[in-house]
Amino acid sequence: MRQHSRDALPAWTLAVLLAGPALAEGLEAINGEASVPDHGGCTFFSPGQPGRFDWSQSEDLRAMTVRAKATRDAMAVIPEPRSSPVPFRLQTDARQVTAGAMACEGIDDCVQQTAEAAGIPLANLTADAEFLRRLRLDLTGRIPTRHEVVRFLADPSDNKRQGLVDSLLGMPEWADRWALFFGDLFRNTVRTDGVNRRVHGRDSLHLYLLESLRSNKPYDRMVREMLAAEGTSDGRVYPDSFASFEEYERVYKDLQSNPVRASPVGYVVGARTPGGPPQDTYDALAYRAARDFLGMSTVDCVLCHDGKGRLDGVSAWGARATRLEVWGLAAFFSDLPPIRKWTPRVSRESRRVPVRYFVIQDRPSTSRDIDAEGGEPGRYLAWTQGGNRPDRLHEERRVAPAYPFAASPVDPQVRLREQVGFYLTSDPQFARAAVNYIWREFFARGLVEPADQFDPDRLDLAAPPAGEWEVQPSHPRLLEWLANGFRASGFDLKWLMREIVTSQTYQLSSRYDGVFNPQYERLYVRHNARRLSAEQIHDAILIASGRRTSYDVSPTLQNVPLAMQLPDVNNVIPGRGRNAVGARNLLWAFLPGDRRRTPRSGAASPLQALNLMNNPFVLRHAAYSANGGTLAELITEPDDGLVTGMYLSVLGRPPSADELEMAVTYLGEGRNRQRRDRAEDLMWALLNRTEFYTNY
Repeated sequence: MRQHSRDALPAWTLAVLLAGPALAEGLEAINGEASVPDHGGCTFFSPGQPGRFDWSQSEDLRAMTVRAKATRDAMAVIPEPRSSPVPFRLQTDARQVTAGAMACEGIDDCVQQTAEAAGIPLANLTADAEFLRRLRLDLTGRIPTRHEVVRFLADPSDNKRQGLVDSLLGMPEWADRWALFFGDLFRNTVRTDGVNRRVHGRDSLHLYLLESLRSNKPYDRMVREMLAAEGTSDGRVYPDSFASFEEYERVYKDLQSNPVRASPVGYVVGARTPGGPPQDTYDALAYRAARDFLGMSTVDCVLCHDGKGRLDGVSAWGARATRLEVWGLAAFFSDLPPIRKWTPRVSRESRRVPVRYFVIQDRPSTSRDIDAEGGEPGRYLAWTQGGNRPDRLHEERRVAPAYPFAASPVDPQVRLREQVGFYLTSDPQFARAAVNYIWREFFARGLVEPADQFDPDRLDLAAPPAGEWEVQPSHPRLLEWLANGFRASGFDLKWLMREIVTSQTYQLSSRYDGVFNPQYERLYVRHNARRLSAEQIHDAILIASGRRTSYDVSPTLQNVPLAMQLPDVNNVIPGRGRNAVGARNLLWAFLPGDRRRTPRSGAASPLQALNLMNNPFVLRHAAYSANGGTLAELITEPDDGLVTGMYLSVLGRPPSADELEMAVTYLGEGRNRQRRDRAEDLMWALLNRTEFYTNY
């Protein structure tokens, strides 16, 4: 297929392409960005580091304004559905007000009451084609095929949306999409500042997340397994020792009889913090556990200093928290040996060579050995100098494990990491944080925002925070209702997602009658339009074109057909061919982050528009191929059938009468080979429409 430029485009193709704002102008959004507060002269979390807090009410308003403009601009150029608008109304079987002012049960009840109290109307419900595309992207990361669109639009049943939800939750694609999400959340990548998990270690944790989701393992069980895991970081089985380096090399390279297996050990490995005493690693594990499972990244600050005088304007809990308290959380990890002992060594002549995997094994709690760094099993040494955090010079000197958010008796007969997993997953905040992270993924905004900065002192309407603080959640009763339901379901992620996506709140249109104040976003009175993620863009091009590809990502993960199935965001597509290079450039342009310092972003850039227009991967999949694909399947159809099939394949809807007439006229201006070229132009133009790269 020939390379395009705007100057060389036929007039009709240019009109289609320009039926919406350029990516550089339109769909900028703040998706998936975690944050931590800026606290002055902190030397560990300097500007640009992942632990920096830079969120405020003004920053939140800026983000809402950006998303509101992106949604407005996108919906201004996306054609309205031909079906009549359906207003928001509570289902007849919905739970109603129970007692007291603003008491509510259920998503729609809580959202409707809050919006009505503010005097803000809700948008109409979205149309069927829009709902199908939105739900397919949100639950599985993929756009629907044209055959799915035709079937769903032709289904006359009243409960077809519920049936669609159940069907998608049961697909293997659901596990692919959410393994990618949790891989982002848990920072599963090959190399970070403190650790090289290596490819096998990265793959092992990815397989663990994938298999856990495929079996619908309860989320609390997943977390307890990750926190308490022992064994090798790649899930493989090795002898206790090797007679020689050559024997080690032979065993390590033998992936056929000793393959990489699913293992949660990589979560603990990800906190490895070299360059200081083992307490740095214990602190890192405490911070990661608090951030990932409680949504409380402020713990990182308190692991360096007491909150008083430093977090007064950031967190009511943080302002009164002490370093000693959160050291009690870190002490639950103090049975781990120093990180130098995580890497077995094997002799090679006169030198010792570290092997390429980690072994995590707790020291016996009965051991009285004190290692060279001053560590002691079951105790946290609060008397160290140097390392990655400020000196620990506390009069307590040795801190016993103590969960800082609830009474936590320690059982000497149970491993400490098992106990902290129990305390974390039993904490009501665990369910709140999980609900909020998942909610944010569907709505681009959490009930608490930012999603990793929960303040436990500001969650209860019945006990409002003192002073000038406000209750933190936008819908506190809804947060509690969902968290309680998530616990009652046995921490079933599919239950949680089903509740969210079957709600009318989720099904609201991104179109809004009247003036939309960006601050309305807090009330969820309409849906946010978002740019597709890097992996979604890649896979949408494949699905729309009907063409397939595959990537040999690693010795373990071979023939991976879709980006949504990749285990990482960094250097996962090998090869030097135009298709591989184009795919890598496309993913990079759409800002997947790096799972280290740079978060995933939904921001727009001119580079994204240029990639959609000229990237070899895009051009290849927009072109006709005799080996099959959408164009090959449709090229023998009459012009109206060809155009309709392409719209269904790329945009997930049939063309309007005007679109059909214009496209048929354009196709009819050429014959035979010329007609195929014009069909390629049409495919390319549709791939560049705002409607294609937007989840609305």
